[in-house]
Amino acid sequence: MPFKHILLPLDGSSIAEEAIAHAVMLARNSGAKIHLLHVQMSDEQSIDPVDWRLRRVELRSYLNRLAERISEKEIAVTQSVVEGRPAEQIVEYCDEMDIDLIVFTAYGKGGVSRFDFGSTAQKLFSGSGRSFIIVRPGLRPPNQENMSYRRILVSMDGSSHSEWVACQAASMMRGQEMEMILLQVIAVPEMPRRMPITREEHATREKFVECNRRAGEAYLEEIARQLENGIKVRPLLLVAQNVAETIYTTAADEGVNLIAMSAHDWQTGEQQVTGTICHTVMSHSDLPVLVFQNLQESQLQALRAGTDASQIRHPTLPVRNEAHR
Repeated sequence: MPFKHILLPLDGSSIAEEAIAHAVMLARNSGAKIHLLHVQMSDEQSIDPVDWRLRRVELRSYLNRLAERISEKEIAVTQSVVEGRPAEQIVEYCDEMDIDLIVFTAYGKGGVSRFDFGSTAQKLFSGSGRSFIIVRPGLRPPNQENMSYRRILVSMDGSSHSEWVACQAASMMRGQEMEMILLQVIAVPEMPRRMPITREEHATREKFVECNRRAGEAYLEEIARQLENGIKVRPLLLVAQNVAETIYTTAADEGVNLIAMSAHDWQTGEQQVTGTICHTVMSHSDLPVLVFQNLQESQLQALRAGTDASQIRHPTLPVRNEAHR
């Protein structure tokens, strides 16, 4: 199973609690332990020791109540209250406890804003180096207590990254009544210019797209055959101008419960922690997005040391799962 330790950072708000059902769902499927974490912020210039202690007691009581509800589902759970800056403490906790998945909402107690993400969420997915699920608040699943992913869309682009994600998602959901949609979007090449393209150029572009389409169909069929073992896998190939937009609009049209994708696509440059397509899907999709990250240890150390993201090198391609070849 891909996950052993799932971190659920909570700030006491009802918005942040919308991520609980997703953490429980994944922990139940993978046998992972859930780590509840609250970061207590303090004003270093003026702080009342009595108020600080009372607040800490309240927070521990709050986490204990949530832990009891989660443990009733036969899921191992721990709870911790630490002090400091939220994003920094969460990343430090990930390092100490070997967290391999963080589940959080796009916003916290500060509420929804005009920006795509809250400040803590932005820092987490760009600087933690971990796989994560980001949940858009306000879109609660129909049944919080018994939520399940009946349909998952996996973004495929022909890279080893996306193949690895498909294998991980299949392993995570195997044995359940669910459908996995393998979506590959063939991009129509752009030819920006002041004058319209000629007939010859249009024909050349159509040939290029058709060639990619045929290759993509054969590729998806092969991957689907490899993954079909206890789950339903449906390949889906589309041709479009905007790849990211097609991914999240198709997911909505297909009624999926979760989008799964790699942080890195085949176009991701060496200076990017997440690719442009991944970031765009996260920013615009109303559905929860599970992003698999596979940074190497050297890159994680760079993140821990506070190295600028532009200095972090692109990871090597993951090794394919031999069981699915």
